[in-house]
Amino acid sequence: MGRRVSIKDVARTAGVSWKTVSNVVNDRPVVREETRRRVEQAIADLGYVPNTVGRELRGGPTRLISLVLPELENPYFARLAQALHVAAKARGYGVSVELTLGNVDVERAHVRGRVSRPVDAVIISPDALDPAEIRERGDGPPLVLLGERLLGAAGIAHVAVDNVEASADVVRHLVERGYRHPVFLGGESEQRSAGTDRLAGFRAACRASGIPSDAAHIAHVDAWDMAEGRRAVLDLLTGGIEVDAIAAANDQLALGALAVLRESGRDVPGDVGVVGWDDTPGSRHSAPLLSTVSPDMDDLVAAALDAAVGSEGAGTAADGSADGEGNASGEHVVPYRLLVRESSSGPRT
Repeated sequence: MGRRVSIKDVARTAGVSWKTVSNVVNDRPVVREETRRRVEQAIADLGYVPNTVGRELRGGPTRLISLVLPELENPYFARLAQALHVAAKARGYGVSVELTLGNVDVERAHVRGRVSRPVDAVIISPDALDPAEIRERGDGPPLVLLGERLLGAAGIAHVAVDNVEASADVVRHLVERGYRHPVFLGGESEQRSAGTDRLAGFRAACRASGIPSDAAHIAHVDAWDMAEGRRAVLDLLTGGIEVDAIAAANDQLALGALAVLRESGRDVPGDVGVVGWDDTPGSRHSAPLLSTVSPDMDDLVAAALDAAVGSEGAGTAADGSADGEGNASGEHVVPYRLLVRESSSGPRT
């Protein structure tokens, strides 16, 4: 008896990947009709009979995506995980949520595919890896970077908001409302990240508006959480720096700032305007309601899945062809809105 025909044999004969064959076998509407006919002909010619048992052991499709996040305490990441789970399920994929807690070794293992459970793709919001480690990852699974526009990671898909422009929009909004002494709440780091891009946008817009953006107007934090937001703003208030607005790197920092301002007797927005980032549930229930940058979560999730496992319709393969599967490289810029609420409606006159 000869060797059993495998899904990879069909893929080789049809000139597509095994992911595309799997989509055809499972009758998923993500493959172009011409490609589908070619795969079906190869199946018939080879006498291929799909076997759903032991796919993972044979290296076939797992229908599983790994979503690697720094944490889930931040409501933004919890919202992202849920949105990706729902969208992936609609495409026939499961999602395994993995937490790194900022551990570079854990991030490295997932990026390189050195984990116990095989997956079809990895979608990661990196917290510690640098571009060199992304470039040198070897033959890991298809990789999509979320939120971090790392320089030098050619051939890998990036899905991110334009952090520079969105942050500049925040400053322009504050200036238009009459604020003249904004502070950036987030700090900076040596590696390019969402935080450094947001700081760059803050500084550029301040310079363009003729208002200060020197080191005294940067409030450094060790983590993007409410506790650090409270601490950093308390330091500002006791440090003698003139502050009438706070542009926070995320909502958690902004909510911490609101708490300290309220406790110190400052009126928001009359004495100090505050803007956050992420449109988390807390921003919609704070007192006052928090202005915030709202990334288009549906667009972000759809783009990440398209890059990882293929779009509905004709996706882009790694070689640039359109055969209904993903693993596309390049950068997708996620739309955003600046939601102007009570916390930045303007200073007292």
